[in-house]
Amino acid sequence: MYFERDASLHHVEEEVVAVVGYGIQGKAFAANLRDSGVRVVVGNREDEYREAAVADGFDTRPIAEAAAAASIVLLLIPDDAHPKVFAEDIAPNLRDGGLFVIAHGFSIRFGRITLPAGVDAALLAPKMFGKPIRQHYLDGSGVLAFLDVVQDVTGSALARTLSVAKAVGFTRYGVMPVSLATETELDLFQEQFLTPLLIDAVRIAYEVLVESGCERVPSLLDMHASGEMAEMLVEAMSAGLYEVIEQQGSPTCRFGVQRYLGKLVGDDLKAKGREILADIRDGGFVEALDEEAAAGYPSLDEYRAAYRASDVTKAHDELRAMLRSS
Repeated sequence: MYFERDASLHHVEEEVVAVVGYGIQGKAFAANLRDSGVRVVVGNREDEYREAAVADGFDTRPIAEAAAAASIVLLLIPDDAHPKVFAEDIAPNLRDGGLFVIAHGFSIRFGRITLPAGVDAALLAPKMFGKPIRQHYLDGSGVLAFLDVVQDVTGSALARTLSVAKAVGFTRYGVMPVSLATETELDLFQEQFLTPLLIDAVRIAYEVLVESGCERVPSLLDMHASGEMAEMLVEAMSAGLYEVIEQQGSPTCRFGVQRYLGKLVGDDLKAKGREILADIRDGGFVEALDEEAAAGYPSLDEYRAAYRASDVTKAHDELRAMLRSS
């Protein structure tokens, strides 16, 4: 792991850094870089995010102009926009010996973009979304990030990327060397296996209770919406998954957990996880994603309609109404 002592702002102090995209990640990156004394130019198309960057006082330009003005370019736009934006606006404007940084390895891992030969390139992937990145920085701490040097032309790609990481606040927590391919697979696997598994677990628990006669809103609160389980998971980040139950659970809780731990899911779920990981690695997911994107993401509209009509969502609406009336 790399920490504060392993990085210096020297490599960005006299540079101009282009933050391409002022959305979830870009807003936090740009603000933290500026507060660390780095000269920042924001590149964004004409939309509400560009307006927000201007309102926040940033030198905001079209993406091609921002890339041309900088020696370090950070690409922080959605993956599906990478190929066109990189080919048309960024690649032609990267300087020989410049540094190109990507926050997620998807586009390089699956050949969506081709790096010019004359630039340093690196992955700097925060393991948190934008709002906590900014808030932790303001609090004097930071969030974990993964780093991989993808292309080292100057011999200083690592030092330069660590300098960016320090300016954004990542070295306050720690920056871990992880290959770009691994980072991509971990991120996609979390999104396609762990996240739906957690959502389905909460939904099933809620449905069992309600179908067995329990009240809807209290059931939702106890299974999820009170935040107790979320706090336990946060505590488990430092204590450990098993240790947090030992430390924070009552004897009743600990007995209940151990009574069924390992018995609710089995090898069939692990097999499904292996299938999903294989689909990511062999490009099946990317092919399906391309087809979905070309059609305008119709399945997302269907999914949105389904969850908005679900009883879990209706119970959450009731809860929000109760809280607003207090």
